Amino acid sequence: MRKVLSAITLSLSALVASSAMADWDHGQNHRPVASHEKFEWREGVILPDRYHDNRYYVNDYRAYKNLHQPAKFERWYKVDGRYVLVNERNHHIIRVIR
Repeated sequence: MRKVLSAITLSLSALVASSAMADWDHGQNHRPVASHEKFEWREGVILPDRYHDNRYYVNDYRAYKNLHQPAKFERWYKVDGRYVLVNERNHHIIRVIR
């Protein structure tokens, strides 16, 4: 009887742990955006992988009057006529300037 109760307890705890891990993103939508979908440029959203390329980097922020010096691990991108400040570690958009 003790082995059966231990097995049930162990399986229930594994079930709870796996369901908690399945909801790791807390309902946020982190799926990649297909090229035909409209991307919403706003703070907190992850910059799509297709923009992680040298051709989108702003190399000299001083040449643009509305851009400030990016902090450590931040980088300005120019995408679709917008200037986008991105955290280089997690690729979250910090600021969008039109």
